[in-house]
Amino acid sequence: MTFRSGCGCLLAAGAFILAPLSAQTRVQHISVLGSGQAIEVEIQTSAPVAPQTQVITGPDRIIVDFPGALPAPELRTVNVNRGALKAIRAGLFAANPPVTRIVLDLVSPQTYQMFSIRNAVMLKVGSAPAPVIPAEAALAPTAAEAPPAEPPKPPLEVTFRNGLLRIHADRATLAQILFEVQKQTGADIAIPAGAESEEVAAELGPAPAREVLATLLNGSRYNFIFVGNNRGRTLQKAILTVR
Repeated sequence: MTFRSGCGCLLAAGAFILAPLSAQTRVQHISVLGSGQAIEVEIQTSAPVAPQTQVITGPDRIIVDFPGALPAPELRTVNVNRGALKAIRAGLFAANPPVTRIVLDLVSPQTYQMFSIRNAVMLKVGSAPAPVIPAEAALAPTAAEAPPAEPPKPPLEVTFRNGLLRIHADRATLAQILFEVQKQTGADIAIPAGAESEEVAAELGPAPAREVLATLLNGSRYNFIFVGNNRGRTLQKAILTVR
């Protein structure tokens, strides 16, 4: 896509357009919290802003745009090197109207969740740590007559075999589903802003990838175009835009 190519050149250079700040909404501060594989990034603004996010590969990164906001002068590139997060870059992506862009450089593709609280946006990147089980609970004997419990079915399963795509989703977000489809098929899918807050429950396929995705997105708020060949079994690119 033209947008992705242009954006990739801009990020690879590690530079952003500079413009004078004015007394309006600003992205003020970025904090990195958490440890291990569970990393949280908190972005503070001077006033509430509805951010727009997308996931881009080659290299892997999460992009968060703040429309109508300018970057504070003290924002700098931060080398994190913690878990899956390598670095965070911030700068003015567009001047008129202003758009501040935050780029999370990743070691590998990652899922994420985003929450907004007043003047702060929180992104949870990667897997949460396993719960700690008290020693006495771990050693407690189980009743002999109790049958073993079946493991719960994961909220999201995506498989792609012999050109056939299958999606099992139980209240997984649309962003998570598209991210897994992208991983399994190798297709170029720019995940649209807002998809991380839309929950989906569906059992689709196995069928050609474009048929499964068309069924998933029919009736949604997105227009979509698929690029592929071999009678729908090969998916090369999916373009989604808000209606």
